[in-house]
Amino acid sequence: MLTQKEADYYINVLKSLKHRGTIIKFPSPTEHIIIEAESNNNNKDLFKFYINRKGKYNIKKCTYMSRYKNTHDLLRIDIEGPAHDNPDGTTIECPHIHIYKEGYNLSWAYPLPQIIKTDPENLLQILIDFFEYNKVTNINHFSYQEGGLV
Repeated sequence: MLTQKEADYYINVLKSLKHRGTIIKFPSPTEHIIIEAESNNNNKDLFKFYINRKGKYNIKKCTYMSRYKNTHDLLRIDIEGPAHDNPDGTTIECPHIHIYKEGYNLSWAYPLPQIIKTDPENLLQILIDFFEYNKVTNINHFSYQEGGLV
């Protein structure tokens, strides 16, 4: 488990995507992609970004997650999913973002618009804004192809 100081560092460290080619194809419904990244400070700090269109019946359902190495979840955005119950009993509707909290992992959710200014109806824009929030510095080096977006 990460300390809060470590998690904050990994969330805020500048990162570069290691994606092959210059096109990132957004996944179609029921598909997912994983995009690797590394710290600009230390190429031993490896990250993975997961974009999961798991909604078989709701094609707007999507989850974005950033992970340090392969085991430490840092952030997760849920679009078009069920409401989330926080440990204190508050309920947060979708879209929401989970932010690592020491001792709780991603158990706490916050309304997405309070944390990231984005268009919750535009899944591709959410991805770009999620990369920006994760301090990815080379997102403009890629073009983004829609994969069955509505």
